[in-house]
Amino acid sequence: MKRGTIILFLVLLLSLGIVAAEEGIQFTVVDSTTNLQPEENGEYQLQLENLGSHELNIQISADPYAGLPSSDFEYVFVDPDYLILEGHEVTTVNVTIKLKEDVTRQKRYQTYITATALNYDIKEQYDLQVFAMPPESAVKTILSETPQRIGPGSQLDIDMILKNMVDQDLTNVDVYVTSELFNDAQTIELFEDQEKSLQFTFNIPKTAAPEEYEFNVRLYNDDLLLSSATGSFIVDENLNVTEYTEVVRGFLHTVRIITLTNNGNSVVNDFFDDQVSTVEGWFTTYSIDPNYNDELGTPTWTFSIGPEEQFVLEANEDYRPLVVGIIVLILLGLIVYYVFVRRVTIKKEAFKLKYSTDGISDFKVLLHLKNSSNKTIKDVSIVDVLPKLIQPKTNFGTLQPNGIERGDKGIRMMWKIPELVSGEERIISYEVEAQFQVIGDITLPNAMVKYKSATNRVIHIKSNSVNVIHGIVEKFKESVGASRK
Repeated sequence: MKRGTIILFLVLLLSLGIVAAEEGIQFTVVDSTTNLQPEENGEYQLQLENLGSHELNIQISADPYAGLPSSDFEYVFVDPDYLILEGHEVTTVNVTIKLKEDVTRQKRYQTYITATALNYDIKEQYDLQVFAMPPESAVKTILSETPQRIGPGSQLDIDMILKNMVDQDLTNVDVYVTSELFNDAQTIELFEDQEKSLQFTFNIPKTAAPEEYEFNVRLYNDDLLLSSATGSFIVDENLNVTEYTEVVRGFLHTVRIITLTNNGNSVVNDFFDDQVSTVEGWFTTYSIDPNYNDELGTPTWTFSIGPEEQFVLEANEDYRPLVVGIIVLILLGLIVYYVFVRRVTIKKEAFKLKYSTDGISDFKVLLHLKNSSNKTIKDVSIVDVLPKLIQPKTNFGTLQPNGIERGDKGIRMMWKIPELVSGEERIISYEVEAQFQVIGDITLPNAMVKYKSATNRVIHIKSNSVNVIHGIVEKFKESVGASRK
């Protein structure tokens, strides 16, 4: 009986141990970053499981000594630090670990976190380890992560932070900054644990293409590479075309030299039109043939110029041909005036005096002599010849002939005038009669004039001839009269 009681008691204790063993929580590592460079954080991704069937209110806490002066850890963060797990539920817990900057390198450090069930007497501790790696470079170089945007022709400032990562002073550190657009260098010193800010300033060319550029930063100490980094900057597009007009003025002549300069950093495809009036356009020529596209006929040019290139157009506005033409016309007019108007002229007219149906018998002849020049002429002789079948009467006008000669071909009459001043006019008239009545027309030949000019040059001129036509004498008279007006 006693033996059975003892066995039953042992079975009961074993059952309670099994139940207790099934109750609890457990950490399992999923992922981790434990080999840490200076200033790098350690990361743990853990899986926390409720092994029992009861709901647990769990508080997760880090090593309470982390962050104290005596600790090697700057901090240990747990996320989340409080959670509720149903029976057999699993969740993820993230832990972030940061070592202090002055810890010894190439050494492993250990801390822990603790999960405590607030509603049951359950606690679980999980150990965390990280290894402090030696620095990859003796100097840490920090550049801006965001590329700078800058216009061509502007200044680019490159700022960097340099930190000495070794336990010694660094002297004669050469810092080189290079890119396809610039390069420069400075020599500095970095003491142990020193952090220094450094700035390089570069002038970006006005013609730098609009794109993203890389630059490299390298630090050397006695030809030993201490550190390197790469940054970038962006040059913006600049479409800047300036226009300059040089004007060269002359007498009735203007030259405009129009220069379009691409001051930007991209190829510019554009057009240029010359705003001139219609009249100006008549007298303007261009060094490059224009297009006339619009309704107003404005001269237009299209051009494509790269950075620092120019489009040069010369406009030549020349009124000299017009003035020369006007002068030529004036000279021609003066010549015509002096040759055909301002000169000595003689005109011959005939008027009927007596006619019948049988023909013309008597008529009157007028000789109009006029000095239209601006000079006095001298020794003027007028000679008029009558056909043989016509003879003059003795009835002459105010000026009697100085001589009358008869020949085989007719009668030759001569008048002499000592001088004829400018603008003076003389009219010589005489009557003639036909030896018999004429049916048809009678032609009176040209009268001849000879005189001396102001330069004593002998000049000969002659008048028109006159036709006296039977039956239309009156009409002929009207025509002659019209020609006199």
